[in-house]
Amino acid sequence: MPSKLSTHSHLTVAQLAERLGTSEDYLRRAVLGQRGGIPGIKLGDGPRSQWRIRLCDVEQWEQSRLVCYDAARQSRAR
Repeated sequence: MPSKLSTHSHLTVAQLAERLGTSEDYLRRAVLGQRGGIPGIKLGDGPRSQWRIRLCDVEQWEQSRLVCYDAARQSRAR
């Protein structure tokens, strides 16, 4: 029986780069499969192997990186 996964449940490196506003090279070098990075499925060996990244993993990673900045709360040291 075929899987009923949505075609949007996985992203390519190009799609993820567009979503995050960064380069594909940066994602391959510093984010995908790295400690603290986004887990992914590597579809081969070598530096330019194709990756597929689950959308749920991307959303979870984004949530873990949210930062709230409140300039009014910062006080200057005197």
